[in-house]
Amino acid sequence: MARKIIDTGTLGNTATGDTIRTAMTKANENFLELYTDLAATTSSNGNLTNADTNGDVKIFANGTGIVEIDRLSLNNTTISSLDTNADITIQANGTGGIVLAGPVTAGEIVTNEITSNGSNANLKLKTAGNGDFIIDTDGQVGIGTVNSPDTKVHIKSASSIVTLQRTADANKPGIDFQNSNGNVRAELRMDGTDGTSNTVFVRTYDGSSTAERFRVEHTGASVTGTLNIKDDSDSSLGDATISMAENKITAGRSNDSLLISASGTGEVEILSNLLVQGATPFVKIQRTDNANVPGIDFLGQAGTSGAKILFDGTSGTANELIFQTFTVPAGLAEAFRVTGTGAKVSGILTLPDGSASDNYAGFGDDDDLKIFHNGSHSIIRETGTGSLYVQSDNNVIIGKDSGSETMIKGVADGAVELYHDNSKKFETTSGGVSVTGNLAADGSQIDFTSLPTSDPGVAGRLFRSGNDVKISTG
Repeated sequence: MARKIIDTGTLGNTATGDTIRTAMTKANENFLELYTDLAATTSSNGNLTNADTNGDVKIFANGTGIVEIDRLSLNNTTISSLDTNADITIQANGTGGIVLAGPVTAGEIVTNEITSNGSNANLKLKTAGNGDFIIDTDGQVGIGTVNSPDTKVHIKSASSIVTLQRTADANKPGIDFQNSNGNVRAELRMDGTDGTSNTVFVRTYDGSSTAERFRVEHTGASVTGTLNIKDDSDSSLGDATISMAENKITAGRSNDSLLISASGTGEVEILSNLLVQGATPFVKIQRTDNANVPGIDFLGQAGTSGAKILFDGTSGTANELIFQTFTVPAGLAEAFRVTGTGAKVSGILTLPDGSASDNYAGFGDDDDLKIFHNGSHSIIRETGTGSLYVQSDNNVIIGKDSGSETMIKGVADGAVELYHDNSKKFETTSGGVSVTGNLAADGSQIDFTSLPTSDPGVAGRLFRSGNDVKISTG
């Protein structure tokens, strides 16, 4: 109700004002309203309390007025100290707490510190619903015992570990790296969508979206794209020493060699076929000093050497290539050797049946001399314009394979002998020829014009006397 005014009249006791009854009635009504409004509050020892359980106590200023409480100014939603540079302390009683139910803007909290109450107590900063928690600073953030952060986020402790825990197996916790426009250009993720893989992968921007480039699993790591390995002296991956991409290992710098080295006496193993490809492909095997004999060792299934190709240069000058094969029971033995002057076979050199056009041993720039076996016969054939020579510093003998029978024999600096069934029948001599047995000339003419024209004085020899042929009696 509106306050009721007691009419006191214009002058004392002029009977122009309210009667005593009327005046007291108004006074009662005014006190009743005041009592009713203040009945819910009590005042004791300076405390103003709502008498009703859970009741509010409200103090309102009018218009632009303020509520002043013991050096505090309450103006709209702002509480400020009336004393310059004075602190404002909000303190709960006993075990009570201070609840800030809504957004809080703090300028300074206990010398720029927010401290949990109680030894080893956790400090939780929590937003409502899906609200974000933002640290807005142009400076750097330190976590732990950092006095002065060296980077934007600096964590210092006995065991500095950042834990990212997913709430379900379908989650992929990780770290996003953004450009200045807030666009994600790289990702570090934990992939455990199946609940068991628990792998970590890195995704980078390829011009349109992020794509996986590196993955670490419990069994190892895999790279999608090119893996560049830089030398310690390189300043960037752009000058990487080794590049791995599309099943290729490539030296990064122009004309660099690619080295694969085992440790100590260890070996480099290639578990599949080896293909050497290029404009001028070479396989180089280099010894470290002249005492070494490098080569290729061919191993059987059990790891036993079955054949070798060796570079024999122990003298430092011979530089010969040796081919060894395995024989039972002797083991490895030399079968073929290539020297600076030619080649040498230790054992048997075998060519399959052939002809003058294939599977023959050829000699000369145009294979003028050919030696082959045609399946039935062994043939030595001169196909060039020159002659076929059979030469020896000693005797030349043509006979049976067993060596038990001679057919033709050319004696060095002597006779040429012809044999029949290993019996000599014809022989050249310094004076002519010698025939053992009968000389038959069937249907042929014998020219005696070259006979001596006088008696040689040797019994049995022919000579010509005029048109007669005579036999000397000695």
